[in-house]
Amino acid sequence: MNVVDILVQTAERLPEKTAIVFKDQKISYGQVKDLVFKAANGLRASGIGENMHVGLMMTNRPEYVISYFAILAVGAAVVPINPMFKERELVYALNDSESTALIYESHFSNVVINAKEGFITTRTLLAFSGETTPNCEWNKLLDHQPLESFIQRKAEDTAQIIYTSGTTGRPKGAMITHGNVLWMTKTVTDIQETSEKDKVVVVLPLFHAYAKLICLLCPFYKGATSYIEERFIPDSVLELIDREKITFFPGVPTMFTMFVHSPKLKEYDYSSLRIFGSGGASIPVEIIERIKKEIGVEILEGYGQTESTVMITCQPLHGEKVVGSVGVPVPGLELRLVTADDQDVPTGEVGEIIFRGQNAMKGYYNKPDATAETIRDGWVYTGDLGYQDESGNLFIVDRKKDMIIRGGYNVYPREIEEVLYAHPNIIECAVIGEVNDIFGEEIVAYVVTKGEVKEEELSTYCKQSMANYKVPRVFKFIDELPKTTTGKISKVPLRQNDTKRNVK
Repeated sequence: MNVVDILVQTAERLPEKTAIVFKDQKISYGQVKDLVFKAANGLRASGIGENMHVGLMMTNRPEYVISYFAILAVGAAVVPINPMFKERELVYALNDSESTALIYESHFSNVVINAKEGFITTRTLLAFSGETTPNCEWNKLLDHQPLESFIQRKAEDTAQIIYTSGTTGRPKGAMITHGNVLWMTKTVTDIQETSEKDKVVVVLPLFHAYAKLICLLCPFYKGATSYIEERFIPDSVLELIDREKITFFPGVPTMFTMFVHSPKLKEYDYSSLRIFGSGGASIPVEIIERIKKEIGVEILEGYGQTESTVMITCQPLHGEKVVGSVGVPVPGLELRLVTADDQDVPTGEVGEIIFRGQNAMKGYYNKPDATAETIRDGWVYTGDLGYQDESGNLFIVDRKKDMIIRGGYNVYPREIEEVLYAHPNIIECAVIGEVNDIFGEEIVAYVVTKGEVKEEELSTYCKQSMANYKVPRVFKFIDELPKTTTGKISKVPLRQNDTKRNVK
């Protein structure tokens, strides 16, 4: 067993089929396999082998894919590194994961050079300087003969150590096993009915768990074609969907918000699309409805987290989708909603989401206490709050830590955000709680608008749709909301008041 099986089996079945399209370059499955096995032999010659951990710090490009599979082929585990990391963050991830080596794009050389004095275990640095630079360390890997066979692993062996976003402290490395990845890949392709006829846009950053499995491993498992894009440019993606007859676009809510506000939205033909997939955060109902109206495609929304490999629930591909829900548990997975003392809550009532199944991580690397806190009796505690209807559809209410308690009332920011998103002049919004001497916490809404909107107008608007205690007392008009590299709105800087300089 090895995640590399996904590539090898498809390359043997469809060697001439195009696996990757990147700019003007097309690479077949047979070519990808050959490059992977050459790079793997080069890694082995560099001293990288079984049970080692290798950092991978690259933007979206074919070399990321080749490096990912090559690391796994020699029996090592991949440690995906966010390419936007600065020196301190890079040092932490490599040292915490005890990575032996780092493969990186030369664009980030300054960060790596400035950080390397802090590396404890990372001794081998392999830089990729571009396809036309044959003497760069990464390209030298390809000078080797292909590896004769890849290393077999056990289901419980770690395939990748993926760091959480660190919203509740220092980031933790979730150990995802070969068994986790292979089971999740097969399960998701079955849900989405992926086939070799599919054409998938890869614009989500490949270092992220969601992108790697949905945009890379699932298409490779079935022999589909992945169109790798370096960055998300809304109008360019819309044009690509039309020109290449794309069948599947996986994104995050911010991307769909940008689609509906694009002046070129109605210029293209989207009839080839089978699926718009959304994950990473809950998508506002208003955006779902506008996408369906303007493009004619339903968004298949799912829910998961790093600790779940990728997915916990998903809406059905066929049949009725309950708007506002993130679907039902994926087949083979158990899900519960519990109180603070681990009692199951009745249908329709809010509880913490916990799950167990073959997608559950092995634990956090070198963090037994954090692992014991998150995994209890085989159940993974997500820290997310939600409720289920009688049909089992899950509705995300909020992160447990994001819930606002104002004057003794529990207030869920997402409910307020849904109301604000329905306002015709609001593009994006984020609601947080700020410390208040009288009420404990006060509700503050950060909003990005088009045209002039006054605070009194928004307050009146909210009062028409929700109880008075839920209405934000403060509205802060901002040019742009802070986001993670996956495009997900980040509330951490808002809480830290890092965006004050942008407030209008």
